[in-house]
Amino acid sequence: MRKRLGWDLVFDVSDYQDIINIVYIGLLGIEKDISEEYEESFYQSYKKELLLYESYKKVEEVILWQLERYKIEALLLLDTEASEMYPKPEMSHISQIEFLVDKKDLPLIHRLMLEMDYEQKEELLNSGIVYVRVPGVRIVFYDKMPVENKAVRRYFAGPVRRHRRLEPYKYIHILTNEDAYLYRVARLVELYITGKLKIRDIMDLWQFKKLLGEKFRWRAVKELLMKAEWQEFISQVELLAVLWFGEDVEEQYGLALELEEYILSRGRENKHLDEALLPCEKVRLDFYWRNRDKEWTLRKQAWLFPSREYMVQFFPVLEKYPFLLVFCWIARNTRFARRICVNKCRRIGFRIQIRLSDMKEKLKGMMGRDKIEEMPVDLPEDVARTEEKTEESAGGEPAEDTTNLDETEGEKKVEEFEDQN
Repeated sequence: MRKRLGWDLVFDVSDYQDIINIVYIGLLGIEKDISEEYEESFYQSYKKELLLYESYKKVEEVILWQLERYKIEALLLLDTEASEMYPKPEMSHISQIEFLVDKKDLPLIHRLMLEMDYEQKEELLNSGIVYVRVPGVRIVFYDKMPVENKAVRRYFAGPVRRHRRLEPYKYIHILTNEDAYLYRVARLVELYITGKLKIRDIMDLWQFKKLLGEKFRWRAVKELLMKAEWQEFISQVELLAVLWFGEDVEEQYGLALELEEYILSRGRENKHLDEALLPCEKVRLDFYWRNRDKEWTLRKQAWLFPSREYMVQFFPVLEKYPFLLVFCWIARNTRFARRICVNKCRRIGFRIQIRLSDMKEKLKGMMGRDKIEEMPVDLPEDVARTEEKTEESAGGEPAEDTTNLDETEGEKKVEEFEDQN
């Protein structure tokens, strides 16, 4: 197992896909086959997940108490109850807690969050206000439902207070099972469009669907999904979930396998999949990819032309002569270009050596085969004559019959024995 699996790749994929705790639990039975380095890494990440889960539970209680104290109407979109969907709480993963509040309450919420030692984080593709705090807790407040689809947004329209209250609070509200399912589907759509859809998101929806009973209004939900034109998307998501976590079914996995590749490749663009799953979201998908290309361009520029504060670490002369920054950029990029060229030449040379050695071995094999075919085939009589000639040349005379010698010696011994008697 240690030779077959690259544990660094397993750890990296598990960490990115937010399933490292489940992978660790699954690996407990074969821990002897894991290298000590990665066994410790898995354990530390698993332990971090447990501590983070406890932190989220405490944080949720404090924030709910603060919102109730200041009479702020809030709707819980995502909470810590996700742990109840799994057989064991430690198998769950809480990425963030989400609230829907009125826009007029945002200034007061901002002050409360700063007082509780939270820091506001700016995110380009997030429509809400994100607050973070050690050891990795994320709280997001929205002033409108984070769904762009018109049919689904119209369904969720209305004041927060229209939703049912969470006992024993007066100002905290929660979604019904149908609304919670629809919101989870809408969240998956948004994650897919922004290239952030992960295995954990598919698993959460799969576990949540397993908890829904017969009283769940599937007909009303499916009608809304048809209005939103999400039926193909959710169909392939559920098919992929069955392929991963359920039993095999006799269905075509074509689009589901493309969706799997999209998730495992961390959101690599696939226009065919976009048009098949979400044809109504084409404009938003194109806008996202253009926006993402622009972001990558800015990152490349920042890498090629870093700030003077960064360059001073490698070129101390910039402290006295800042105007030399352009020349330092040229020197730095020239070094990188030289290294890249050397590495490419080494790779090309190595490949050429491998091909030459393969050709050499093939030529040797062909020449050896030709020699074998050219050698004459000896008949049995010729072989016997050759052996006789070899024996004569080696001893000078043909070999004696050792059988007759042995019989003669035996007769002499018998006669000697009779004479003695």
